[in-house]
Amino acid sequence: MIRSGLVTHPLPASRLVAFCSSDDIGELDYARLVFGQIPKATTYTFNSIIHAYTNQDSPHQALSFYVDLIELGLVPDKFTLPSLFKCSQGLDDGRQLHCHAIKFGFGSDPYVQNTMMHMYSTCGCLTSAFEVFDKMTNKTVVSWATMIAALTKSDRSSEALGLYRRMRCENVEPNDITLLNVLAACASARDLETATQVVKHMKETGIRYSTMHSAALMDVYCKCGKVPLARKMFDDMPGRNLVCWNIMIKSYVENSEYRDALQLFRQMQLEGMKADKVTLASLVLACTHLGTLKLGKWLHAYTKREGIDVDVVLGTALVDMYAKCGCVENAVEIFDEMPHKNVMTWTALIRGFAMCGHGEKALQVFDEMRRSKVKPDSITFVGVLTACSHAGLVEEGRAHFGSMLSIYNIEPTVEHFGCMVDMFGRAGDLEKAVDLVRTMPMLPDNFVLGGLLAACRIHNNVEIAETTARQLLELDPDHAGTYVLLSNIYSSIGKREEAERVRSLMAERKVNKPPGCSMVEIDGEIHEFFMGDESHPRTAEIYEMLDNMMKRIGAAGYAAKSTEVMIEMEEEEEEKEKDLRRHSEKLAIAFGLISTRPGDSIRVMKNLRICADCHAAAKLVSAVYQREIVIRDRCRFHHFNGGSCSCNDFW
Repeated sequence: MIRSGLVTHPLPASRLVAFCSSDDIGELDYARLVFGQIPKATTYTFNSIIHAYTNQDSPHQALSFYVDLIELGLVPDKFTLPSLFKCSQGLDDGRQLHCHAIKFGFGSDPYVQNTMMHMYSTCGCLTSAFEVFDKMTNKTVVSWATMIAALTKSDRSSEALGLYRRMRCENVEPNDITLLNVLAACASARDLETATQVVKHMKETGIRYSTMHSAALMDVYCKCGKVPLARKMFDDMPGRNLVCWNIMIKSYVENSEYRDALQLFRQMQLEGMKADKVTLASLVLACTHLGTLKLGKWLHAYTKREGIDVDVVLGTALVDMYAKCGCVENAVEIFDEMPHKNVMTWTALIRGFAMCGHGEKALQVFDEMRRSKVKPDSITFVGVLTACSHAGLVEEGRAHFGSMLSIYNIEPTVEHFGCMVDMFGRAGDLEKAVDLVRTMPMLPDNFVLGGLLAACRIHNNVEIAETTARQLLELDPDHAGTYVLLSNIYSSIGKREEAERVRSLMAERKVNKPPGCSMVEIDGEIHEFFMGDESHPRTAEIYEMLDNMMKRIGAAGYAAKSTEVMIEMEEEEEEKEKDLRRHSEKLAIAFGLISTRPGDSIRVMKNLRICADCHAAAKLVSAVYQREIVIRDRCRFHHFNGGSCSCNDFW
């Protein structure tokens, strides 16, 4: 071309530029050199280069090249601006390009308007996107699809569905991409009826039903509580992709069916499907709720082995998992490795320290968070106040509570007041706790009054306990915990008749205490125990170890706390002690002793608050057997070591 002189002719030179800048060839620098040799370049020529920069995700170069061309006096066409709209670095760039579209006469071109709408919605300016949409005289199916997608991605699913209905009323036939976004909006809005209509429409009109549509419909079923229906659809799918697996696993986790989520992951591995960061974030959350530390560690190792990017969501999930499994050191390690942290990441670490009784460390992390210019939210302050409460840091707690509104403009909720009531109660200042309950700007709930009643149990204050229990029973007459706590308070100070009256009232109202359940993880398998459980395959060994355990801690000073037994008063003391021996925590610990090596830690998850008798027994077991025992109950962690507990006997 150089020898023949064609390199300076606009048409063949333009073809050469387009060829060199295409995705297949990728010689954009060479294309720029050729472009510089053309004396009269056409719009087609520089469109090729702008399009190439756009495809290579080089928006700055594309915009700079466009500015150079405008300065040379070249005029864009309707194919120039759509590529540039995709390169907008922000709203300012986009608005300038919008002005150029109008200036050069392309402001009413549907193709330009569609990319303009997409630009505005991507920049988070849906108002401007709607203005463009409403002014369009020739709305295409792409125009409707663009706005529906923008509303769906902005969590405005009800508006997206309203726009879809308006589209159908105007007799615009939706395409497969539009319907995919509509199904996504149905999932967010929990609108099963519209989703069913969409599927029916696709079948009637013969629109291609892809795997992505199946995944979107599965998500609708899951969000609308039809998990079995989603699972059937999942099992019947011939070509499941990773999105389908992720939707199903996440659904199980969101519905608290954690074991089903882990079982599905095992099936996923057997079928050779590799997980991504979305899969792992859901699975780590399942491990958090089950307290399965070993499996959580395995998943963490999986991310490293497979080179999976630990983003903010997965990183925060890992921090939360380690913290809630009592391994705060590991949580800190993950936290420090994360290049980007959001408020949820900081909050997870603060709450982890708080649950484990490390109040001062939690406050140190909070101070570091503020120095990092990350603004705390309402949930962060729940963690901060919980840390102050569990560590007895009353003055610090009052200061942080006061700073919520005065410094951060965060209105304290009933949960924050509950933390303050709990803090005063733990510190023994029941009068301040009662005053705070009386002066709260909202009515106290079960959390607030429950914390006050628990403090009354610790400090044996019957008068406040009776008043608080009365309020609790007015709120929820079927809450078994209120009866149990009040009965135990009476029993602990020798008021047997009053304790019997509370138990009789409980029986009369047919209120049943939920069964205590303790879980222990051994070699990645979860073993579950209930009070007096004899269903485990190793029951004989467990009870043999239990007898041995009780004898050894008895010799070390253990004495049964029979006030913790909710049975009829006429029962013999011996029967009460027998029931105490068979509590689920003790069975789980006994199983841990026979299933692990000497010196190994034993980790137990309890669905209810640990009782005083099991707490006292666990302390002695940790000393007699020289084992670390970690019990996570409904309220917090208890780290038993050498005969003492991290909660300092206050929980």
